[in-house]
Amino acid sequence: MAQTNRALIVTIGNYPKNSGWESIHANNDKEYILEVLSLKDFLPAHIVQLSDTQATKNNVALALNKLCDEVQPGDAVFLHFSCHGQQMMDDNGDEEDGLDESLVMYDAGYKYIPQQYEGENHLRDDELGVWITKLRRKAGEKGRITVTIDACHSGTANRDDMEYLQDYKEYIRGTTAIFAKEGYIPHPGKHQELSLRLKAERGLATAVVFSACLAEFTNYEYYDRQRSMYVGKLTYVFCQQIKYIKTTYTIEDFFLKLIKGMCALKHSNLRLQIPYMECSYNKAPFFIGIRR
Repeated sequence: MAQTNRALIVTIGNYPKNSGWESIHANNDKEYILEVLSLKDFLPAHIVQLSDTQATKNNVALALNKLCDEVQPGDAVFLHFSCHGQQMMDDNGDEEDGLDESLVMYDAGYKYIPQQYEGENHLRDDELGVWITKLRRKAGEKGRITVTIDACHSGTANRDDMEYLQDYKEYIRGTTAIFAKEGYIPHPGKHQELSLRLKAERGLATAVVFSACLAEFTNYEYYDRQRSMYVGKLTYVFCQQIKYIKTTYTIEDFFLKLIKGMCALKHSNLRLQIPYMECSYNKAPFFIGIRR
């Protein structure tokens, strides 16, 4: 069977009014991502998009499950998430700091409310890790799994009202508010061996996850003056770097270019933001679509 490029794009910019989450410009990120996927021969028939009301926890899980069913050995899979992020109490004791990182799906609430909403619609990093492992297994050693996450787990989940450049304001994706029971105090997990970390394993595809920043830092949106629109910083720089690749890079080399690009963004001198990468083998060649 011919190798195939497959993608799932999840963007949530407009949350329900009663959710506690302020609107961001995550849906603008699709425009940048789709352009890059087109350049890398991702066909529309193999790109699934879930935005706002479509991007519930259940729908995202169904899309990931369908993707796992469809992936064949040698396929290149690209996952992209643009949304709010939030830390939450660790539910299985596998975290060093006692906190899981999570992506805030459309139907995820801001606060823990006993017997009403207890976090079931947040997409935990542990859950995403399980999906990534399944995809790696299906794609096999000749496949590739690339994930970009333009969210974070700190900040205020609000717009920064400091207007230091005329018409430019900064929007933040994430919150410092921990999703947890009242009085919860994070402690190192007792079962850290359960932590899902990307490792090189025989028979599994190489996988890399690029995140907008470390959990304790803030993810600011970037104002693209050429298009007169806000976009996630990671999304913007990632797509710019992909467009201008002229030679073969290792994943590690590409990540260094990503760091340099994000640090060089205009309007960002007051808001330094360094991306984070987790990779099963950083010396592997970097690509997001099948190399023809």
